[in-house]
Amino acid sequence: MRVAKIFIPLLTAFLLPALICSQAPKPKIPLEFAPDKPQLLVTAEYMTVDELTEPKTIELLKKYNVLVAPCIRAGKLDEELARLFDIYEKQGLTIVFWPLLPREQGLYLNKKHADDFYNYLDKIYQWAEQYNHPVQAMVIDIEPPNYQKGTDRAPEEKAQGIGLGALLKTLDKKSFEATKPKFMAIQEKLHQNGTIAVSTALDLSVVDLITGKTAWQDLQGGPTMAVDWDYISFMHFGSNNYRFLSKLGFSWEDCRYLTYRIGQIVYEKYGDISAISVGQTLPGEGHGAVYSSADELAKDIEVLKAAGIKHFGIYDFQGIVQSDDPESWFKAVRETQPKPPEKKSQKAENFLRTLKNTSYLLELFRL
Repeated sequence: MRVAKIFIPLLTAFLLPALICSQAPKPKIPLEFAPDKPQLLVTAEYMTVDELTEPKTIELLKKYNVLVAPCIRAGKLDEELARLFDIYEKQGLTIVFWPLLPREQGLYLNKKHADDFYNYLDKIYQWAEQYNHPVQAMVIDIEPPNYQKGTDRAPEEKAQGIGLGALLKTLDKKSFEATKPKFMAIQEKLHQNGTIAVSTALDLSVVDLITGKTAWQDLQGGPTMAVDWDYISFMHFGSNNYRFLSKLGFSWEDCRYLTYRIGQIVYEKYGDISAISVGQTLPGEGHGAVYSSADELAKDIEVLKAAGIKHFGIYDFQGIVQSDDPESWFKAVRETQPKPPEKKSQKAENFLRTLKNTSYLLELFRL
């Protein structure tokens, strides 16, 4: 009995520090988000953990100081995701969470599924606690609901876009206003857990910055700009512009002037917490046009930098690593110098004016 009385305290003395250390939070890899430090983020919607952790892929990310935002789907908060975190932490790389809802909930945060997204955050932070991995930053992807079929490895082959009529039916000022506190609650939950909120907005929402109205935000998902997000990234896929605007007589120069003006509008409002997500390098849920080369991307980057934009995102990492020269895409962002358009495009200015006038028309559809 005496031996037991002595042995147990001794055993406790040796094991207690080890037990305490095993439960201590893992030290955070310093997240280099800072308004004056240019950030480069790539999303990874369909890549597996094995693909994201190939040695040459990791070396590429480290060389160009790239943040990766893997798509975190419902049902994928598991050991495999924790393995990705383990490997990246050892390599000094930081993961930015990019959560998407189940397809039956439309994938994205918006007016209709704000409660679903808020509840999904609870599951994310439960996973973070279980596996002891801090969620340092999160992409808050605000878009209209998307119920297209597909898998976690690829979108539906013949995806159908959302019709204008269906979008107009979603316009509703009452539900728009009711969603504002829900979006604010989402950011509050992130901050309570030490997470930086990086919100997205579709590029036509910039028209609301010109008019002071909210119809374009309403049309494109919800009150994107009603919350003072830590960072806000506008999705302006230059690879798509010429494909669609050439039908209106736009040249490449017209498109890049439009990109420049959008960059100016965003930067005037948000300054150094603003970002532009350029693209595409991989067809996504909307099957947009992709860049044919990194040189095309560089042309968009130079005018955006001239407009003041410092932070950039690229959709998607898979398209980059599968290209003939993956490094060229990151060079296009990191090494391209600012260069404004050589001349003003009246077509682009008229296009912006038309969008501005359209916003007043859209207000008529809002109850």
